[in-house]
Amino acid sequence: MPTLDPRAIDKVSGPTWAPLRGQVVEIAETLLAVHEKVRSNLTTIYVKFERQDGSVYAVMWVKKAGEGIITGMSLPNGAEHPRLHDAPKGKSYPNLTRYFTVKEGDPIPDVLSDWARVAYENA
Repeated sequence: MPTLDPRAIDKVSGPTWAPLRGQVVEIAETLLAVHEKVRSNLTTIYVKFERQDGSVYAVMWVKKAGEGIITGMSLPNGAEHPRLHDAPKGKSYPNLTRYFTVKEGDPIPDVLSDWARVAYENA
């Protein structure tokens, strides 16, 4: 199974990320579990999750722990769930349609593995 970019792990290794570190890893592992040939790539402020052809099916912003973990996915138009929302200001990414946020104390959506699979196929 693909693993999270080690630079992303380093990025969330500081004390400010401690309350959310487990959720970062769990979200990333779920997004990476959709196919054996996907990869993650840390940029300055987010981790891109890419298919083998280079298309991005999800992005997880890890700029500031205080914002929480903001994850955008390439879900079909009309995808709805109480945890899904539009792109927060400054967090839009081409072809990502729906986003969810996990703050300290929030559970990860129990349907994340389904969303990840759909986003992978929809990218």
